[in-house]
Amino acid sequence: MSKKGKFNILHIDGFKKFGGAQNDIAILLKFIKLYHGDKFNIYVIHNNNKRLKSELDKSGIYNTSIGMKNFLDINAIFKIRNFLIKYDIDLINFHSSKDQFLGGVASLLIFKKKIVKILTRHVAYKVGFLKGFLIYHFLTDKFIAISDFIRRGLISDVKIDPEKIETIYSPRIYNNDDDRTESRRSLLEGDILSYQSEKEDVMCELGVKPGEKVVSIIGRLSKEKGHEILIKAAELIIRTRNDIKFVIIGEGELYGYVTGLINKKGLKEYFIISGFKKDIKKFIAASDLIIVPSGLEGMGSIIIEACALKKVVIASDVGGISEIIKNNETGLLFKNGDFTELADKIVSFIDKRELIEKLGLNCYNEVVKRFDAKEIASRTVLIYLNALTNR
Repeated sequence: MSKKGKFNILHIDGFKKFGGAQNDIAILLKFIKLYHGDKFNIYVIHNNNKRLKSELDKSGIYNTSIGMKNFLDINAIFKIRNFLIKYDIDLINFHSSKDQFLGGVASLLIFKKKIVKILTRHVAYKVGFLKGFLIYHFLTDKFIAISDFIRRGLISDVKIDPEKIETIYSPRIYNNDDDRTESRRSLLEGDILSYQSEKEDVMCELGVKPGEKVVSIIGRLSKEKGHEILIKAAELIIRTRNDIKFVIIGEGELYGYVTGLINKKGLKEYFIISGFKKDIKKFIAASDLIIVPSGLEGMGSIIIEACALKKVVIASDVGGISEIIKNNETGLLFKNGDFTELADKIVSFIDKRELIEKLGLNCYNEVVKRFDAKEIASRTVLIYLNALTNR
């Protein structure tokens, strides 16, 4: 053990933008500090991620920026090495391949101490065997997968020993002040009522007219998120419905392509593209349906956020999505890329208020049980302690 009888743990994240993984880091460390602060001193290295820094600062978690340009950034390796020595780090938790390689190599340059290396795998991309063999087998001691789908991929694609991997879902449901499930539900119900009260203002902000339905896709505008699938579905829907507005919230490398495609297909009057929004919950709450047409998804942060607000999600049946969305039970699934099926489901369900409320409630009950931040922090801490004890 290190100073003051605590272990020193470091999280490294090389991603410059703030997405689901970065949100996971901020919430997880907040709850580790809150409930397990007697066991750990917590540090974070990020890649000049100002929003992640802001979230960590709110929880009083020490963080610093080290530029991580690429896998061959020698300067970053030595800066991380110096940090490991200065703060006598016992365990590193990585969150992407780049920071895993840079931090892993840095840890190997410290010869007097064994530093435990853990990777939290947030994404479902297929891992190349050479990259996986070099990084995952030589620079990683334990793995945390945010879905069983990702866990299976590590086993089949990279031949990781199943005993080295544990599935722990993302920490999204929480209440700092009370441990009781009833209290967490009460807090969530309060959130739902609060956001519902803002619906009229949100509709006005978006330019949605009274009586129009809102179908939203929320997330980064990138190829794997499937915006084009929703656009093609909308093209079919407007043949019979003109009272639906399709709302796109987010930013990303395909922003220009998506807006151009909408204009090219003559759908501009049916789409609202809002760009990035800080408080997405109020936009989720104002939506009738949330669409997740991703081509690949480890779990889908927006699904958890939507279910926590009792909103029905229609999602492509890929990756880890089916671990929470059960078709016609906790939401709706459609075949990946099948925009005709997506269009049919939107039209079939958007007016069925009782069914929408039922599915929304079912999924709400699931996420309250399975994405509890305190429980997830405790399970993560157990992995840390077991790894540190056996190093």
